[in-house]
Amino acid sequence: MSEPDSNQSASDLSDPAILLAGERPATGATELAAVALAAGLLDAAAMAPGLAEIPFAVPLAAALHLFLCVLVGLWVRNRARRGRDLRLAGLLLVTMVPLGPLGAACTLMTAALLALFSRYATGFQDWYLSLFPDSETGPAQELYELIVTGRENAHLVAGESFTDVMSVGSPQQKQAVIALVARHFRPAFTPALKAGLADADPSVRVQAATATARVEHEFNERWLALDHAARRTPDDAASLAGLARHLDDYAFCGLLDSNREAEIRDKALDGYRRSLDLAPDDDGIRHDLGRLLLRCGLAAEAAERLEPMIDRTPDRRILFWYAESLFRLGRFADLRALPARRPDLLGDGAELPDTLRDVFALWRDEATAARDSAGRELAA
Repeated sequence: MSEPDSNQSASDLSDPAILLAGERPATGATELAAVALAAGLLDAAAMAPGLAEIPFAVPLAAALHLFLCVLVGLWVRNRARRGRDLRLAGLLLVTMVPLGPLGAACTLMTAALLALFSRYATGFQDWYLSLFPDSETGPAQELYELIVTGRENAHLVAGESFTDVMSVGSPQQKQAVIALVARHFRPAFTPALKAGLADADPSVRVQAATATARVEHEFNERWLALDHAARRTPDDAASLAGLARHLDDYAFCGLLDSNREAEIRDKALDGYRRSLDLAPDDDGIRHDLGRLLLRCGLAAEAAERLEPMIDRTPDRRILFWYAESLFRLGRFADLRALPARRPDLLGDGAELPDTLRDVFALWRDEATAARDSAGRELAA
C-alpha cells in the first residue's frame, strides 16, 4: 500500500486523483479516533436521562443529541477546509445522526478494521495498474522476435489458445490471458475477451470489462488523432486512407454492437472513396475499398473497383476478393476465365493456399471442359 509523502500538502490529500479509494491517509487518524470516542461518550451521556422518568427528559436528550451532531458537522467542515480525508469523518456524521452513540462505535470499529487490513491490503491504484502491467519489450522488438522465430502469424493460433484457457483455465490464468489480450489486442482475440465478460468469476468479469474499455479507449484516441490530421489536410489521400483503415479495423474488432459497427463501416467506406478519388492509381486504397465493399455486401461496386488491378497486380489476395465478387454476382463465365487471365497467380503451377487450390482447379477444369465442348460442337 502506498502512503502519501510527508511533503505533500493537505490539499493534495483531498485530491481524488492522488488519494484513490482504498488508500489510507497517514494524517488525522488520531484526531478522528478522539472525536469519535468523545462524541459517542457524550451522546450516550446525553441520552441517559431520557431513559429515566424525569419531566422533559426525552426532548432534552434529543436537543443535546442534535447539538452534538451539529458540533460533529462543524468539525467535518473544518476538516474539509484543512484538506484532511473525509471518508470516516463523513461516516461518523451520517451514522451518528440516526444511531447516536452506536454510530460513533461503528465508525471506531470501521477505523480499526481499516488500520488493520490496510497494513497488508493492496491499494486500488496498485491493483488497477497490476491488471495491465507495462510491457518492457517495444513493438519493434516484438515484431522482430516474431519474424525471426517464424511466428509472425502466431496471433491467429493464439486466439484459439486464449479461448481454450478462458473455458477451462483457473481464475489466475484467465486474468493473465485478459492482461495479455489488452496489451496486444488483435481481432482474433475478441472471443477470449467476450468469454471473460461472461465468466462466472466476478474478478474475471471486472478485468475483462476493464480491458474492453481500455481497447475501445485506445481505438477512440487514435480515431481522434487521425480525424484531426484528415481535417487539417483534407486533400491528402494518405491522411484520409489512414483514417479509413483505422475505422475499418475498429469495425472489424468484434467488440461493437451491430448498429455501431455498421455506422463506423459506413464512415470507413466514405473515407476510402474520398481517398481513392484523390489518388486513383493507389492500388492499396483500391484493394482496401474493394475488400470492405465485399464485406458490406456491395459486390457490384467491389468488382468495379477491383477490376482495373486484375491484370497488373502482384498481390494474389486481390484476385481472391475479385473472384468472390464475381461469384456473388453470378458472373461465372468471368470467374472461369480468371485463372487463364492470370495464370502466374492462379494457374496450375501457382502456389495457392490449400483451401483455395481445389476451388480454382475446379473452375479451371470447368473452363477447359466448356472449351472442349464448344470445339466439338464447331467440329461437328
